[in-house]
Amino acid sequence: MNTNLINQIEIVFCNVMGIPKDKLTDSIAYNSYPLWDSLKHLQLISELEEEFDIEFSMEDVVLMKNLELVKKLVGKYLV
Repeated sequence: MNTNLINQIEIVFCNVMGIPKDKLTDSIAYNSYPLWDSLKHLQLISELEEEFDIEFSMEDVVLMKNLELVKKLVGKYLV
């Protein structure tokens, strides 16, 4: 995955979660990071779909358990 794509995903993530990019790590995980609750998860899905003009399957939505997996799943749709 190219650096520009990773950067775009991270920007969307930071905007949705309201965290600065310098605090971002790939290990930030759903339900173990206080700001990433079910509502933020749905907002993240929506923003990523809009940003990249993709539509995630329900299976992939459930698999997005940390930022690293989010990046991999977005990349899967852009191949």
